[in-house]
Amino acid sequence: MGTTALNPHTAMTIFVEVARAGSFAAAARKLNLSTTAVSRHVADLERMLGVTLLRRTTRHVSPTEAGARYLPRARAILEAIEQLNAEIGAVDPTPRGKLKITAPPAVGNEVIAPLAVGFVEAYPEIELEIDLGERLVDLVAEGFDAAIRAGPLESSSMIAHRIVELRYLICASPSYLERRGAPKRPDDIGDHDCIHWRVAAGGGAWSFVKDGERVTVPTRGRLLISHFATQRQAALRGVGLAILPLLAVREDLEAGRLVSVLPDYEVHRGELSLVRPPTPFEPPKLRVFIDFITAALRERARYDPR
Repeated sequence: MGTTALNPHTAMTIFVEVARAGSFAAAARKLNLSTTAVSRHVADLERMLGVTLLRRTTRHVSPTEAGARYLPRARAILEAIEQLNAEIGAVDPTPRGKLKITAPPAVGNEVIAPLAVGFVEAYPEIELEIDLGERLVDLVAEGFDAAIRAGPLESSSMIAHRIVELRYLICASPSYLERRGAPKRPDDIGDHDCIHWRVAAGGGAWSFVKDGERVTVPTRGRLLISHFATQRQAALRGVGLAILPLLAVREDLEAGRLVSVLPDYEVHRGELSLVRPPTPFEPPKLRVFIDFITAALRERARYDPR
């Protein structure tokens, strides 16, 4: 009697469900299969791959090291197949499923995270997970749908979507400006306390551009912080002048909690982009996320502080 050929899609689906449930019996109930059939499919998959994917004990089943590496890619493949079938067959155009996004803390905390509540309210069938970390993740290996990136993008095989231009402003609280006076020109900055971003202790330099001409001014200050949220709090408390992204301080400017200093000068510009794996199609859940944050952030970026 010959053996039945392994169906990779079925075996992968069963493996992912067993890993999620932590039990062959629980996975069997979810999939409406016998426990024996579930165990056989996983064993066949392990035999085909030549590795043990699951560590079995009498009480629990958990991925081995090889299984932990295989699991996120398997999930991504299965989800891609599901999304492709929905897209090609137009079976269900509703954006749904888990959406996993990574972003650096400086941008994620101040720019992306505040939009999360509005997004999940607008799309109740999407489960949004945002990971804020400095490390550069492997999107495919770790099961991420996309990454938010600030600044110029390195050349890669990823597909990039430009979201919005990042404009930075020099900001200070009204109480600080009352106490120290408002700078009238870039040279005046040297007489002020500046909240620095990742510069050597004892000061740094800020550059200003107007009508194509650049001027660089040495600055001084006792507070050095590589975190926009803390820089913003320091500026709000009157510690000094800070260079902050417009997207993060627009409400403060509109409410008068912060004031734009030397608004006719450009101090820094950048770009905010989203990159995703080079799959042949774009899942609906990711498309609506891109459209949502692009529309929201471009609207915020239109504010003129002058």
